[in-house]
Amino acid sequence: MRFDDAALARLRELVGKRPAIAIDAPQYRRACVLVPLVRDDAGWSILFSRRSANLAAHSGQIAFPGGAVEEGETFVGAAIREAQEEVGIAPEHVEIIGRLDDLITNVSGFLVAPFIGVIHERIDYVLQESEVDEVFEVPIDSLLAPSQPEVRYVEYRGGSYPAYFYRFGAYEIWGLTGRMLKAFLDLVWQAI
Repeated sequence: MRFDDAALARLRELVGKRPAIAIDAPQYRRACVLVPLVRDDAGWSILFSRRSANLAAHSGQIAFPGGAVEEGETFVGAAIREAQEEVGIAPEHVEIIGRLDDLITNVSGFLVAPFIGVIHERIDYVLQESEVDEVFEVPIDSLLAPSQPEVRYVEYRGGSYPAYFYRFGAYEIWGLTGRMLKAFLDLVWQAI
């Protein structure tokens, strides 16, 4: 199976018809992320970042560009602003094609709305070094391999919980990002 331009067109249609589940939980702080789809000669990839080791929350973890929603800001506006601030993706380079279901972080108390965005042309990433140590792209097709994801149990506050782990080279994507990635790839499987 390959995620190609035809699959992207079907994905765009799928997410366009499907309303995202929005959670009403005012006790959580609102955040939004961008799931950036980027094209190169080999096909479509997803952009990830490794958060700075100096951050108080989620330091060193693999993430999508994103962060807290500011006063008076729309959710999609927050996702696009954060992508520009963290990795240098200008708003005019992002086409939002849909929204995934809201997710709640278990650790930091955020209610997160993920948005899928197509980046139509190659850009030079400009990292906000106080928040991002590096960025890397993972081919979508590699995430569709039969070995992906690995499900492992993670200990948290006295319990044991299943978590999705995706591997790409030296990178391991899991936690909230793994949950969002799994939700996105479930839609990709329907589109290919």
